[in-house]
Amino acid sequence: MLVPGVGSYFDEVVAGASAAATAAGARVILGIAPYGANSDRAQVDRLLESDVDGLLLTPHWTPGEGLGGSEWLVDLPVPAVLVERRAAPEASAAQLDAVCSNHRHGVLLALRRLSELGHGSVLLAARSDTRTAHEVRAGYTAAAHHLGLAELPVIDVDSPSTISSPESVHDLTARIAEAARSGVRAVLVHNDQDAIQLPPLLRMHGLSVPEDIALLAYDDVYAALCDPPLTAVAPPKRAVGTEALNLLLRRLGAGDELPVHQIELLPTLKIRKSCGNPV
Repeated sequence: MLVPGVGSYFDEVVAGASAAATAAGARVILGIAPYGANSDRAQVDRLLESDVDGLLLTPHWTPGEGLGGSEWLVDLPVPAVLVERRAAPEASAAQLDAVCSNHRHGVLLALRRLSELGHGSVLLAARSDTRTAHEVRAGYTAAAHHLGLAELPVIDVDSPSTISSPESVHDLTARIAEAARSGVRAVLVHNDQDAIQLPPLLRMHGLSVPEDIALLAYDDVYAALCDPPLTAVAPPKRAVGTEALNLLLRRLGAGDELPVHQIELLPTLKIRKSCGNPV
């Protein structure tokens, strides 16, 4: 199983796959190819040297370009299932099985909740370097249009390699505070690693969550640990891992007799304190 990292989102994905493998009398061998390291192929080659029967793959994916540079995936000597990735229809990797969260639906859940609370616009602060980020941004545009909300310019959130910079976090906070002065009172942040840093920093601008700002997070890895606990979109991370492993086992048993499966699982919305009452 190849993932871009552990310690956050993919922990639950790996846990789901590992539990399903154990139940089937199999074992997961883990490889990590961090974002930006360009080590996908080297890590896959290492996994293949372990005589694995199949692969669960979350390769680096450049938003808007499918799985550019990953044509080699279709020539692997064992079956492979993409996990939280899907190739563009015209890409050769589109013929691979895939299991993903439907992040556009997740964003719709978040914006619908805020709309029901009376917000006429929602500010999105999001990363731009992963498939999830790409889908969150596309989902924001679609959901705002569907719900009749004003679509605002997206605030770019730095990638994990730079988000630890205090300057980037304070800049994000300042831009949210500026939007609040213009009447925006609801923010969706992808992801919650960034969102949980905001409440104390917003207080420095005279803004409290949820009294002045309704704050939602995307991913629900750390959101419940914030003060106040953050309402969050929760992709079905563990279920994605479980479904991907079970699909791989089916592929191993049926071979080409099994049609290509590209499965999407729906996120849920975890309601906590950070949205407040109707405005």
